[in-house]
Amino acid sequence: MESTDKEIEPRNGDMGVVPPTTRLDTTLLFPGPRQAEWDIMYYALGLQGRGSPIHTPDPPNAQPVEYRKQGFSIGDVILLSSRGRVDFHFNTCVPAGSPFNGRPKHIPQGFSPLHPPLDPANIHDYAPFQGHTVLNGRSVRKYQIQGRVPGVLFDAVAEEMAILTIPEGVKSRDVIDVSCFRKYIASNAIAWYKFINEVHDRYATNGDLRLVVGLDRCSAWSRVVTSSVTVEIPHDDAASTKSLSQFGVCVNSGGTGVLQSSVNGRPVMDRDGVVYQNQSVFLRTLNISVCDEIWTKIAEEFRPHVETYRNEMHPANGINELLLKQKPHAKFAITQDNDWISVLKPDDPCLPAASEFLSRILEVYNVCEEDDVVFLEYRPEVLYRTYLKHNHDTSLTLALWSPTIVAVGAVGYLSRDDGKFKTLFNARAPRDSTARGVHSLPALRTKIVPKMHREKGLKDRAFDLFGLLNLGRKSDPPQRVTFPLKVGENAAHLYTGNTSHRRFECDHLPMEWCRSNIEKIIEIYGADHNITRGDVVLVTGTLDTQDYALFVSACHREGSAAFEVGINPRIGQPWGAFLSENNGQFHSKVSRYRGPWETVLVSCFRVASNAIVLSG
Repeated sequence: MESTDKEIEPRNGDMGVVPPTTRLDTTLLFPGPRQAEWDIMYYALGLQGRGSPIHTPDPPNAQPVEYRKQGFSIGDVILLSSRGRVDFHFNTCVPAGSPFNGRPKHIPQGFSPLHPPLDPANIHDYAPFQGHTVLNGRSVRKYQIQGRVPGVLFDAVAEEMAILTIPEGVKSRDVIDVSCFRKYIASNAIAWYKFINEVHDRYATNGDLRLVVGLDRCSAWSRVVTSSVTVEIPHDDAASTKSLSQFGVCVNSGGTGVLQSSVNGRPVMDRDGVVYQNQSVFLRTLNISVCDEIWTKIAEEFRPHVETYRNEMHPANGINELLLKQKPHAKFAITQDNDWISVLKPDDPCLPAASEFLSRILEVYNVCEEDDVVFLEYRPEVLYRTYLKHNHDTSLTLALWSPTIVAVGAVGYLSRDDGKFKTLFNARAPRDSTARGVHSLPALRTKIVPKMHREKGLKDRAFDLFGLLNLGRKSDPPQRVTFPLKVGENAAHLYTGNTSHRRFECDHLPMEWCRSNIEKIIEIYGADHNITRGDVVLVTGTLDTQDYALFVSACHREGSAAFEVGINPRIGQPWGAFLSENNGQFHSKVSRYRGPWETVLVSCFRVASNAIVLSG
């Protein structure tokens, strides 16, 4: 279903005459809109950024009591059914005979668990919500309803709300680095799809298979779900009324971690009344799709009945489909819920459409292909720019993941392809440019103020390593600098030698120059460089250094990393090296000893609408 970009709200300024509305009997026009409880809560609570909200959080009674006491677990292979239930099949992290796995008939023949086994240090346990917690979710989305007459569509607006109350808080578990599952899934995905459909007699379609890598558990919960759907009925141009049809739903539900058993077909609570923290209110999964060629072969062997209503709401289904089109030689697409969660925006009225999700994802992720699998990895230059902080001049807001020589007065932009800074010309000397039309631009006349920053003591330069460590060095540099890594938090760090800060003496002249000439700059360079006025910046200050070490990570365990300065390095060799004391996925860059002075931080102006703002 397509999503709207703006919430539907009445505005006080809308003073036009609104035609009267009438409500009609629509049974002959279209079937009543589907308002299943799980659909409503998924759209409403999906925006909370915790993964898939689960309609029935308690584990199935058919599983062994040991499994039920624990609840759904990391490594579970599941489907999310169209009725909102978690359809558990088997667990990939324990042996087939374990009570924490599925029943023997639910485990594929020849099954073997993940090898090497999942390292306990690769699991993060934490408590995101402590004590009494209330999560309020709201979604407003536009979609269309198929009429009873073929080809006739009716526009509808659904406003869905869900209130999830958790009296005693939540405990969460997440796999830190999910790449350990990738090859294992690719080796087994086809067999799993065939087993679930042919042996378990399910109706899984491509993209429905999921492996749990994160969850939020509680001991008790309650939920209120409401939905209001308004359908507009087209009217004759000559009609003076606007016709609407409205449909509403309200559902209350709740549960606790007391085990149940079935006696004569009726649920009976455990006599001991022990309450377990086994209610999984959110699950985060690896989402598994295969390419069209493989799926066609699977479908030829097993052709399940496809229900009229299909569960299309999970964002990963559409994202995986689009990724496989981008990488046509890949056999599998494996993405994690955190991929789409990370690009949600606070003002999103509803879960975006797959195309919008992918557009956002491509701004911050690289599409990678390895061992026939397409997957996503954070673009290091985006992470670095976003999470780096420093104790230099506060105007230096733009961090360069690819240090280069940037002059004060440079007019340029960050390349979308590689994140490098591209200089178009210098505002202080536009006549030096070879581009046609630049000569007509006036030169920016303002002084540049240079300032050197020499060695500071280690204690003076160290500051909150939570976001960044930026340390100077003495004439005899420290052999090793260690900084902490916090699990679940992105890390960006910069370590430099001596630095030089150059900046314009004043700001008002550069601001006025930028405002007066931006349209001409876009006229000259916009089409050739595929840039708009919001992309172009005027560099007003630079921080340059000969020695630098850059580090960024979006996936690491609790621990530390270190940078070791080389002892008596030769010219052209790396200034030092990062030493990882922590398993994870890191990116780093280190300058060459006695290499050129390059820019690592920039202050700049850009034009946003009609305002001049600092760019970062």
